[in-house]
Amino acid sequence: MSTSTVYTRPVKTMVFGFLGFAAAAGALAAAQKLGALDPETVKRGLGLLIGVIVVVTGNFLPKVRPLDAPGVNPEQAAAAAERLAGWILVVAGLAYIGLFAFAPLERARMVASILGISAMILIAADWAWLVRGALLGGRGDPEETAADRARAAAKRRLMVSLLFAFFYAFATACMVFLLRDRHLIDEVSWWMFLGFWLMFAFVSVVLDRKRC
Repeated sequence: MSTSTVYTRPVKTMVFGFLGFAAAAGALAAAQKLGALDPETVKRGLGLLIGVIVVVTGNFLPKVRPLDAPGVNPEQAAAAAERLAGWILVVAGLAYIGLFAFAPLERARMVASILGISAMILIAADWAWLVRGALLGGRGDPEETAADRARAAAKRRLMVSLLFAFFYAFATACMVFLLRDRHLIDEVSWWMFLGFWLMFAFVSVVLDRKRC
């Protein structure tokens, strides 16, 4: 496997996983509109799909090293935080799959959404003190070439984008499963969209300034 590209095998797997999830979700929605599937089956199918993509993300998260920032984060601490986040996501994803496969739909929606939100809070709390290093990076190895540093920065940017997209989709799904009122869902969705993209814009500016 070549080291000259930021699209390493785990990163490619995550990208294709997201694309596959989007395609499958679109197929379920189309099947419901055509009358081939009833709404309950579609909701169960979406819950199962979310569980699968959460498991995939949790499995590959420690391999893509989103918190790896030489010179800032202690390597062992960053690796431990990434492994913990991976395990949290794998457990949450397996719980999603089990709930939507076997539990009554309404109970599955409520319990799964609470588990998903709790998982994201745990990861955010554990990563909070390491995020600065993951975004800014450190001085790194003085023997590291400019090309190596550029690839590391590009990979960090890619992983930030992927993780923002994943957590936004996951948080939105949890919110939709938890809430019932359509107007309330629309209102909360708007504020979530605004909040996530403000954070993403801030992170992008920080990374651009660091690169310059």
